[in-house]
Amino acid sequence: MQAKNLNREEITMNNDYWVKLDRKYRAQVRKTRSIVLEKGKGVEVWDVEGKKYLDFESGQMAMATGHSHPAVLKRIREQIELLMQNSIRVLNIPRVLLSKKLSEIVPDPLAKSFFLSTGSESVEASLRLAKKYTGRFEVVSLLRGYHGRTAGSQSYTSNSRGARTGYGPLLPGSAFIPAPYCYRCAFNETLPCNLSCLSYAEDVIDRTTSGQPAAMLIEIMQGVGGTIVPPADWVRRLRQICNEREMLLIIDESLTGMGRTGKWFGFEHYGIVPDILTTSKALGQGVPVAAVITTDDIAERAVANGFDQGATHMGDSFQCAVALANIEVIERENLLAKSISMGALLKKGLEDLQTKFEIVGDVRGKGLFLGMEIIESRASRRPDPDRTIKLVTECEDRGLLLGGGIPTGGLGTNTVRLCPPLVITEEQVGIALNIIEDVLPKI
Repeated sequence: MQAKNLNREEITMNNDYWVKLDRKYRAQVRKTRSIVLEKGKGVEVWDVEGKKYLDFESGQMAMATGHSHPAVLKRIREQIELLMQNSIRVLNIPRVLLSKKLSEIVPDPLAKSFFLSTGSESVEASLRLAKKYTGRFEVVSLLRGYHGRTAGSQSYTSNSRGARTGYGPLLPGSAFIPAPYCYRCAFNETLPCNLSCLSYAEDVIDRTTSGQPAAMLIEIMQGVGGTIVPPADWVRRLRQICNEREMLLIIDESLTGMGRTGKWFGFEHYGIVPDILTTSKALGQGVPVAAVITTDDIAERAVANGFDQGATHMGDSFQCAVALANIEVIERENLLAKSISMGALLKKGLEDLQTKFEIVGDVRGKGLFLGMEIIESRASRRPDPDRTIKLVTECEDRGLLLGGGIPTGGLGTNTVRLCPPLVITEEQVGIALNIIEDVLPKI
């Protein structure tokens, strides 16, 4: 099919046309669905044929305040007229104000920040920062974790089997410890547990590294690896392990930052504070911006030791102005509280489905960061990726976009992720639950 055979209206209203054009000209480095989205408003998006969907993926987990929020759009228009980008050798006002705002919403002793464009880039920078501060190079991370696909971030990523095949050696000095996956505990414990996974982790650290790595890199709640939420005791003990070995704790909150879990950052649920925090995605409300936030001491000593960071889009005025507007919306509309209330409503509905349908094995998460694991049966607990794909596909046909369903080895393979924008309404939660309940017995 060629564009010259179609008028403009036919092209705009035809998903198939754009899918074929994509297959012809774009390197298919990532599998995609056969939906071509054209516009969005709040929690809803529309494809080029006019079909409406509830977006329970929040775009790519970035649209915390919903698609096309008027206050964010207003700031975008204003900043475009003022200044889009400048050399990193000079300052701009939005960058300074965003640094100030972040220092106000994070707990002490976190205080200093700098900006990049993506989550992967922020992880890379946080690792370089930790290495310059400590003078060491080894890094410990969690099995099933996901931190990106750049060389450094992928070195500490292990969410899917076989993902390293064909890429050659990654960074040396990496060690992996078990994730706190309570539903599938590798140590056959039940809650409350003895934290056997952390006893094992200490042995791994002490036997496979120098015993004093530069850093521990974790997601506070694993996203791509299966929406895994750790017990509070596990988090607190991990913080102690880092302290005892004088290694910095880096928490990657690409997915869980900016109110997603009901607090500004997921680690705040556990009464601990990381040494270095990274966040991206929802920080920029669809505009690529990421932050690395750390303490005065780490920032100053690392710089004194020679740490330097540069990038073309390192805190552009446009990026930072949009991020500021986004944070202001979250504050003004009290979206942290809404994440808690709407998340509780959605989770309760999913737990009700869990009691009705044997293939719903586990429901977990905090706020509007929720996952539903699909299994063959309660007796076997065997993961059922085929049914997972069917569930996501059937829900999509009925106008509900869920995370998961593309067989890339990510998203826990059999875990469906439900992370709608924080502006979601009770009515929209109900519509989504009804769709899922209608689909479950048919797969």
